[in-house]
Amino acid sequence: MSAPVTSLRGGHVTLSDPPDPRFDICTRPWIPVRADDRISVVSLRELLLRAHDFTALALPLPPAAAGLMRMLYALAARIAGLDTCDDAKAWNKKRYALLSRPVGFPAEAVDSYLDSHRSRLFLFDPQRPFLQDPRLAEESPSRSGVNKLVMARPSGNNPVFLGHFTDDAPVPLPPEEALHHLIAQLYYGPSGQCTPRTVDGKRYGNVMGGPLRRTISFHPQGRTLYESLLLGIPKPAHWPQAESGAGTDSCPWEREELLDPLAPPRPAAGPLSMLTERHQHAILLTPNEQGTAVTDATITWALREKRPDTGQEPYLIWDETKDGTVRPRDASAERALWRDLDALILLHRTEPPGRRPPVIDGLTGSLPAAVRRALHITAYGFDQDGQTRDRSYFSATTPPVLHKLLSPPAPPPPPDGVDPANGASGPVNDVTALANEVKDARVAAEKAASRLRYALHVAWRAYTSPFTVDRAGGGRTPEKGEGPWPGEALARYWPAAEQHFWEALHTDTFLHPQQEFGRLALDAYDEVTRTVAATPRGAKAREEARGLVRSLLKPPPAPTSSA
Repeated sequence: MSAPVTSLRGGHVTLSDPPDPRFDICTRPWIPVRADDRISVVSLRELLLRAHDFTALALPLPPAAAGLMRMLYALAARIAGLDTCDDAKAWNKKRYALLSRPVGFPAEAVDSYLDSHRSRLFLFDPQRPFLQDPRLAEESPSRSGVNKLVMARPSGNNPVFLGHFTDDAPVPLPPEEALHHLIAQLYYGPSGQCTPRTVDGKRYGNVMGGPLRRTISFHPQGRTLYESLLLGIPKPAHWPQAESGAGTDSCPWEREELLDPLAPPRPAAGPLSMLTERHQHAILLTPNEQGTAVTDATITWALREKRPDTGQEPYLIWDETKDGTVRPRDASAERALWRDLDALILLHRTEPPGRRPPVIDGLTGSLPAAVRRALHITAYGFDQDGQTRDRSYFSATTPPVLHKLLSPPAPPPPPDGVDPANGASGPVNDVTALANEVKDARVAAEKAASRLRYALHVAWRAYTSPFTVDRAGGGRTPEKGEGPWPGEALARYWPAAEQHFWEALHTDTFLHPQQEFGRLALDAYDEVTRTVAATPRGAKAREEARGLVRSLLKPPPAPTSSA
């Protein structure tokens, strides 16, 4: 029998019985959070009660953080009553008041909500395990394996990602880690072949991809986790409209019935189902007898049809493709967050060719001045293909610079009876000009990087080719590869470009971006080719291609005036 442990509830430490083998997510610590420079692990109840004491989530698994944030937005909306307030002015006013509170969510509202759904908030409950389908124990007698649950582990014939694991000797997971990977699978799980499942005599062994697969999502952040949860709730204008027969808007753990796997899926009926009920996978964890580890898992299909489109997901950038359709921007581990900053600000149209994340629209209305000044963005991305290949996941956070780019600035707190949405407007033209300068700087930085790559490709070919290219005369053709220089130079250039970008934005001094980023590119070019500059062949190849980058330093032509 396990030794007694202590638990924290409502700020009071009490002696508890040995841990429940069902793993109560309301009282057992499983969510890493940051408070200033300290990281601790808390339960769901403690997170909601003390959200104003924490700075942010600290999950080391970005796809799990992206999914968990969506669930926490739904919980925050339900507890704060923002999920049923569909009048835009009333919604803005209510959120303004909540953001102005010196403390976080009311304790009585948190306790009331969690207690009313307590029976479905156990990870290993035999009847309704949290975010799982208990019917898989009979409908899917085969198991997928615990390695399949962890996206960073190889399973079957898949290549190694972050560590060496084999299905012959699976390593169990602690329950809290298994819950993180469960959330990641529901949002980012693969498509294609899966563990078979038989329902009403119909057996299938394939599944569609998770709703966030291969995407990067952007989340507004405040000074505390409490502020971030309120800032991340989409405005009523971006909620899906309930259709006839769609049912009530709710989260999976709030519903009495389990999902019918063979029935056509219901469209989202509001913000809660949009955020928490879009999964295509069904999962069941297998714990050991004591509930202290997950030893196996079943991952299979949840629906035979794709869920109806809910419109543009609130946390994704939407780009126009070559065929004219609009789709989410893909995550790329090679692309830093600052290169998407202009798209977060300037893509504001509701039609093609593009749109910034709709949640950003909620930041341009009325916010308390202190909240507005602290606004920044955290991005969670998973570089994947559309089926089964996982490359890299990552997270990144901007400095608190959004107040410089979003208009208008917040008015002072209004007196009672005054609608804060009707406050005075700010210097829209100045903000728009700065946002356009951000875009111009990003374009200039990418142009400099492209020119740097090409110049070093030319220089490398000239340096390594012993003969002039003369196909008619039988001369040797140089190798087509670009050589090692471009990769080494870009590894130097991009960090320097990012540092320069944030410094320029901090001081609002985007004066001559093409020349500024061109100078950084030229510095990288010179540094990488320095080792061959002392040889005649190297010096010749270096100088001939150097002009391709040096041309970026030319000042722009002066504007001509008409007579």
